[in-house]
Amino acid sequence: MRISPVPDLARRLLTVAAILVATVALPAGPAPAAAANATVTYKIWHWNMAGHHQHLGSTTNGVIQAIAGSISYRRPDLVSVNEICRNQYGAVIDALQRMGWPRDLGNFARYEPMTEAGDPGYCAGHGIGVALFSRFPLGGTLRQTLPDDGSGRPRKLLCAPVTAQPMTVRFCTTHLTTVAAHRAAQLGRVHEVLESYRSRGEVPIIAGDFNVQPHSPLLDTWYDASIDTDANRANTGRYHELDDREAVCPGWGEQTTESNRLGACDQSGKVDLIFAPAARLTTYTADAHPIGHVCGADRDKPCSDHRIVDATLTVTTSE
Repeated sequence: MRISPVPDLARRLLTVAAILVATVALPAGPAPAAAANATVTYKIWHWNMAGHHQHLGSTTNGVIQAIAGSISYRRPDLVSVNEICRNQYGAVIDALQRMGWPRDLGNFARYEPMTEAGDPGYCAGHGIGVALFSRFPLGGTLRQTLPDDGSGRPRKLLCAPVTAQPMTVRFCTTHLTTVAAHRAAQLGRVHEVLESYRSRGEVPIIAGDFNVQPHSPLLDTWYDASIDTDANRANTGRYHELDDREAVCPGWGEQTTESNRLGACDQSGKVDLIFAPAARLTTYTADAHPIGHVCGADRDKPCSDHRIVDATLTVTTSE
């Protein structure tokens, strides 16, 4: 979804303040600790950074600083990035290492390409894909190509277990097709993988640009049946989208794009979603942050056509 955002001075000032924090190396916080009631809390951060569309693969126009600044300021445990060029992925690794964000400097990031390196159509030949970053070491990686949508650019699902936790957490990211006829097949494949994890007692958490909005019937088998609002009905699934309690639009959440009226409750569209199993959640919340206009040669251009989304969830360590 490519939408031209509207500049807003207040939003720019807030974003600049967040980025300035990145100039100070912050120590990594403590690991999520299991509490007496057997719960653990995680912070999630997701962004479709539009690495080619908005930046043409640049690592020097402010976008890497924007990512590092937001992560430094919001201090997530798990990070998902969509539409990230391969060279931008390397630059983010370098920035996070310099910040001291990961606990294991050599095992905290995963990348899965959606185009081959050398393709001149994306990222000045660097290739584009999806990425995960974790403050904790990661285990063996699932890299799955989703059903073909005929576009010539394969869509991917990328998952990795977060190690040294009181239960198995599988953190995943995906960026699904814009081709309407193939959305159901790709959503179905991703759902199958999550259900395979959930059914064996693991906690799958997925963040990504689904290119589907919460009220779509295609997500009825995702959203927990308890979500039954004017903006989102007929659900039969086992997951909460972590923004589905947002007061501005209950059951649907807050827009993740800007300057359109494609969403519910008189909002712009919402396609960036974070899901976790309903039965394991004790509390959760999420927020979508206005697009920062701090990129480009003069640091006055929008950094993406998507908002950064962050979430906090507390899950039980056993079923």
